[in-house]
Amino acid sequence: MTDGGQDMAGQEHDNTPPFNDPTHPAWYTDPSAKQPERPLPPPGPGAAPGPYGYQPGYGMQQPPGYGTYGTPGYGQPGYGLGQPAARGLSVAALVCGLVSMVTIGLFFIPQILAIVFGHLALRREPAGRTMALAGLIMGYIVAAIWAVLLFFVAVGAVFAP
Repeated sequence: MTDGGQDMAGQEHDNTPPFNDPTHPAWYTDPSAKQPERPLPPPGPGAAPGPYGYQPGYGMQQPPGYGTYGTPGYGQPGYGLGQPAARGLSVAALVCGLVSMVTIGLFFIPQILAIVFGHLALRREPAGRTMALAGLIMGYIVAAIWAVLLFFVAVGAVFAP
């Protein structure tokens, strides 16, 4: 459409939607749609606060003494979690114990490492005590199974005809 209300063929149109003009606002809005209500202006300084107290709008500062999202409010300082405790030996003992249980001690090395790492972890890493104990227990169980099997093999070899 041109400015004079005529289309390309020279015909005049009155108040028809501009189907060929995407820059016209009526092209992408529904004229019968309800217009959004405008927000109420903030109450004046003497007005009573709403049911939730003072709520700052977008871009406004929080009143002093209140924390932002994720921090403690009322002027309390935030707290840190500190350094995580080292648990490398405990994890190594647990992993070696699991490997020795899964492989039924076939390689001999994982159960020995689980026992060694477990004892070292109990001394050096109090935070990983549970994992160290689990690795130790699994390592000792598999080592005991192999000790019993080797005993029966030795007894069978001695008394074989």
